[in-house]
Amino acid sequence: MKAEQKWKNGQGKLQKKVKKSVGLGICVFLTLLLVSQLRYEKRIQKFVLRNEEELTEFTKNYLAVEQRERRHMFEEWKEENGYSVQLTGLFPEDVVAFYMGGFGLAPSSVYYGFYYSPEDIPVGTGEGQLVKAEGDNAGWSWQGYNGGEIQKIKPHWYYYKCWF
Repeated sequence: MKAEQKWKNGQGKLQKKVKKSVGLGICVFLTLLLVSQLRYEKRIQKFVLRNEEELTEFTKNYLAVEQRERRHMFEEWKEENGYSVQLTGLFPEDVVAFYMGGFGLAPSSVYYGFYYSPEDIPVGTGEGQLVKAEGDNAGWSWQGYNGGEIQKIKPHWYYYKCWF
């Protein structure tokens, strides 16, 4: 009986250690995930500024062709330049929006990217009213069932963060 009781006590201690280790691992993972998400805005801004000329030329040409030709045009351009971006349909068709990353599972996902606005006006996804935030470098945001934030990178170019 004593041997069986010692074995059960040992099992209980092992289970507690495993639970603590798993809990600590999850906390570390979530912290690293949060820190990595904070860098999206800076990475996207640097990407747009570094590649502005090529991106602007592409987006102007993209908007000038018919809808059915756009996907093929984008794939050729992306392959030619080696960019790791995707087009997204989150925004109205009169802007060219690029997706650069995100995380989460529906219904709580976050998407990051940038878009080109030929009229140089901020646009949202159509979900809620776009509101200018206060402050010198403040951007815009919208709230509805979903929401988002926009920051102007430079004329015609905007960073976005959307959550669903």
